[in-house]
Amino acid sequence: MPARSDTIFALATPPGRSAIAVIRISGPTSHAAAQTFGAEVPSAGRFRVALLLDPGGQPLDEVLLLAMSGPLSSTGEDVLEIHCHGSTAVVAAILDMLAKCDGFRPAEAGEFTHRMFDHDKIDLLGVEGLADLIDADTDLQRRQAWQQMSGALRGPATNWRASLIELAAHLETLIDFADEDLPDNIAAGLQARAATLRGAMRAALDDGRFGERVRGGVTVALIGAVNAGKSTLMNHLAGRDVAIVSDTAGTTRDVVSVTIDLDGIAVTLLDTAGIRDTDDSIEAEGVRRARMAAQQCDAALILVDGTRPGWHAGISPLTSLVDGDALVIVTKADLGITDAANAGKDTYLHLGLAGPNAEASGAAVLDALRQLVIPANWAEQASIITRLRHRHAIEAAHAALEVAFGHDLGKAPELAAEDLRHAADSLGRMIGVIDVEDLLDSIFSSFCIGK
Repeated sequence: MPARSDTIFALATPPGRSAIAVIRISGPTSHAAAQTFGAEVPSAGRFRVALLLDPGGQPLDEVLLLAMSGPLSSTGEDVLEIHCHGSTAVVAAILDMLAKCDGFRPAEAGEFTHRMFDHDKIDLLGVEGLADLIDADTDLQRRQAWQQMSGALRGPATNWRASLIELAAHLETLIDFADEDLPDNIAAGLQARAATLRGAMRAALDDGRFGERVRGGVTVALIGAVNAGKSTLMNHLAGRDVAIVSDTAGTTRDVVSVTIDLDGIAVTLLDTAGIRDTDDSIEAEGVRRARMAAQQCDAALILVDGTRPGWHAGISPLTSLVDGDALVIVTKADLGITDAANAGKDTYLHLGLAGPNAEASGAAVLDALRQLVIPANWAEQASIITRLRHRHAIEAAHAALEVAFGHDLGKAPELAAEDLRHAADSLGRMIGVIDVEDLLDSIFSSFCIGK
């Protein structure tokens, strides 16, 4: 990030024609920007209607100015917001005039939020929650982002870290007495506290990765032989014609995707080419991509045509392609299933989308899909872990805590104390207390300009 002493500005609303646009200015000389346009800056915390003038003294736009003074502003610095009309010409003229002001420069991506972090207006987990809120597509993603910003993970992690530091401090006091026998009640007390702490971390980790699935969504591949009904099912789940449906074998040659909102989780469905051997080079590439989708997806729907004799023999080769969870669906059940003895009614889902029970069949698929992508007992709960970074940090702290109390506390308290420090450091980096500058630059670069 460039120097923090500069005054920065950026368009905070989406570019393009709109009724209103907001231009944010933050830094030590931000309030002086009003004078550039021949206007008077309002009092801190107040709006003022102002006529902005262009460099020739002609009217540029009538706007609302909002002034905020640091450290009480959103960034902790003096801030001025210009709420102008959202025409391209007006916005471009204002930004151009600001760029010519001494000490002013356009903001980098995420730089306003970075300054919030620098002035203790938000912590690292709150920054990530804010990024998730901006990117939220579903109501569940929105609510989870707010929980993260409100300290859903910060609170427990801060308490865990404090407990680790306290345990390490207790062990440090034993180092001077390492040659003496440690009273059993002291060792037992420390072990009990460590066990409670490990249990709390383990409970957070054993969430079925629900928070990560809510935040990042889930990819589900539809895998099967040609004409197994994958495209028909895809269109039914999407509620519109996304994929071409044809009786001609090999119609789908590339991966077609659509995203649906399944109880607040963004589920991306992948319709893939039918798995078979072929001499057609284009279809063969589609089959290769289908196999790749099967390996990389979070879950898969394995479709087999129940009207084909011996259909059950094709299930095992298809499931072997999938690394994640899979559900076998026997399609065209409304036309009659052959080899009824192998129908697997207790294991497979029977689907018929052309008969009178089409709606019920589609609902059954959605219910089964929920069970695939939403961990049991977590549909109505919240996970405090929303990113892989969080999970790795807590796993590292949990592992270090286990190692620490695997030592003989009476003979090697210094080794246990060192492991506890490693555990506390893992949580400290996750929260943003220590050693996070490289991580900060990575996170803030994902923000839009003006945020």
